Amino acid sequence: MSESKFLRHAPCPNPGCNSSDGLAVYDDHEHCFVCDYDKQYAKEKKASPFPRSVSPMNEITFDLFTEHRAIEKKTLDLYSIGLKDDYIIFQYRDKKNQFCAQKIRALTPGADGKRKTVWRGQAREVTGFGMHLANPAKHDKLVICEGELDAPSIYQAFNGKIAAVSVPNGAAHAAKFVREHLDELLKFQTIVVATDNDDPGDEAADKIMALFQPGKVRRAVLPRKDANATLQEMGGHVLKEAIEAAKEIRPDGIRPASDYAGIVLQPPDRTATDCAFAFWNSKTPFYDNQFVVLIAGSGIGKTTFARSLCLHLMEEGIKCGWMGLEESADEAIFRFVGMAAGIQLHARQSYSTLTADEMKRIEQADRFVCGSGSLELFDHFGSLDEEVILNRMQYMVRSLGCRFVFLDHLTIVSSGLAQDTRHLDSLITKIRSFIADTKCTVFAISHLSRQQGQNFENGDVPELQAIRGSHGIVQLADTIWALGRKRGTNKTQSHCLKNRMLGRCGYSGSFEFDENTQSLNHFWDDPVMS
Repeated sequence: MSESKFLRHAPCPNPGCNSSDGLAVYDDHEHCFVCDYDKQYAKEKKASPFPRSVSPMNEITFDLFTEHRAIEKKTLDLYSIGLKDDYIIFQYRDKKNQFCAQKIRALTPGADGKRKTVWRGQAREVTGFGMHLANPAKHDKLVICEGELDAPSIYQAFNGKIAAVSVPNGAAHAAKFVREHLDELLKFQTIVVATDNDDPGDEAADKIMALFQPGKVRRAVLPRKDANATLQEMGGHVLKEAIEAAKEIRPDGIRPASDYAGIVLQPPDRTATDCAFAFWNSKTPFYDNQFVVLIAGSGIGKTTFARSLCLHLMEEGIKCGWMGLEESADEAIFRFVGMAAGIQLHARQSYSTLTADEMKRIEQADRFVCGSGSLELFDHFGSLDEEVILNRMQYMVRSLGCRFVFLDHLTIVSSGLAQDTRHLDSLITKIRSFIADTKCTVFAISHLSRQQGQNFENGDVPELQAIRGSHGIVQLADTIWALGRKRGTNKTQSHCLKNRMLGRCGYSGSFEFDENTQSLNHFWDDPVMS
């Protein structure tokens, strides 16, 4: 077919197609790029030059050319862009960098003024166009564009020194695509949004920038409609200058009080959620945009308390993220389902002693925990690096829609026990910034330091100064809860040590844990009054 001579476009003769101009007529055959109809004048041809299967994509013989729209051949080759007759083909890859789909677009508009576009292959599997060239170890900066010719235009202008990717389906779907691939994009130090210089492009840019924290994202304003038009009409140096001049989206934080006039005439935009424990609610409910910390000695049951609070939120229809750094995701599921079913599961070697009613409760709890869409878990595979943890928290909240993130526990983050005070202070500050940025609530567990004359594993109630390693937790947390239990007893006392919102502190009820039903019984037994 590479030697065939193109003659004209014509209506497709296939009754099921009805395309008015999708048929390409050659001197020895004809082919429809819409429905894959193909007819050889000498004999029938079994294979189409654009087959539906993905594997033979490399059989396409592209036309010979030196450049296209001011993009050099070597850059087009890097991005897997080719020309065939009156069409341009963009070959997309999946997350494994394997070819998975082709986007085929007519070079000239049809009678309706639009250029015909069809997809071949697994279009749902595609990642950003050009993502295979983006390497966070090599590129500090990644540019997000609209059209497939914009990314290689920028890549060429910078001689490959920055990464540039295009979204596959234009401005209307750009933010959705970026949200779904946020985990990959967050690996880059700086994100530059270079969507088209028109209303849809501006709207897409606003939505994309809202997905990233301030300071990480910049907006490039192009002097022409898009990056490729700028390259063609003004040259690579002008395009490079426009990208380098991208402005950081960061508020200055200084505003006059007059800007806020009248806002107190309506209640604040704040959501308060009751937690699982009634006497804790009497101190303070869970508010959005808060950092809540639970402290206790070893073996007191901090994770059990956190899990009970998480399950209650899930029952209220609130999506939660669970980052259990001392357990695998499998173990977490056994404990979550067991607590929801009221049956101890995680330590059983056999279910043979369970009744039919108990098995039914387990099945119902499994459907709720695993099938309701209310829980996302971090399966850390032993990786406890600080940046990995923070990026996964970002993904849980921004991409998956979690309103609460449970982190168990703070002092294990960063590849082991992070006992360096400055390291923990930095981590706590980043978590506080993350909360302010996303308006979510983070419930974190913290361990304690050993205090002379105090035994937190034998009844002593922790105080704020006993928190291990960092006073930043005390300073930046909104609410701090403490647990204490005497050795040999099953009664755990709880206290509120800090309550930024309402100021109510002190004894907050006692608990008894039922191992058989995996439940916490909450009651009032104030040690001061007894």
